[in-house]
Amino acid sequence: MNNSLFIFLVIALVIIIILGILLVLFFMHKEKQPSKSNPAKTPKISNIEDFISKANNASNSQEIQALILQFLNSQKLGSNPKDSATKRKLDFISAISANANATPKNISFLNNELKKRYKALKKEIDAYEQIGLAKRKMRQF
Repeated sequence: MNNSLFIFLVIALVIIIILGILLVLFFMHKEKQPSKSNPAKTPKISNIEDFISKANNASNSQEIQALILQFLNSQKLGSNPKDSATKRKLDFISAISANANATPKNISFLNNELKKRYKALKKEIDAYEQIGLAKRKMRQF
């Protein structure tokens, strides 16, 4: 009798431990899923006009950072700074810099990444950043 009770308790303990492990794994997996769905919530933007519009209207630095990452991954700047398409894409830098919700970290990240990728456009990247910062100061006053 004592022996069968002991075996029953050991089996019950093993089942409880297995169920505990399964519950922990279930809750850990559940917490990871929302973080994967966050990038899916931001719609894909391909048009430079949409990027500039979103940059002007972004309401917080996380939204701006997501927009910057999307811009860096999808847009390519031309090597000629006088090209109208390149100028329009550089306007995105100005729009980000002018946004009052953009942190210095956001602006610095965008400019440093663009300077790494487009060494020939360093002066123009700096100039458009300064234009955006000037617009930002004008809006504050």
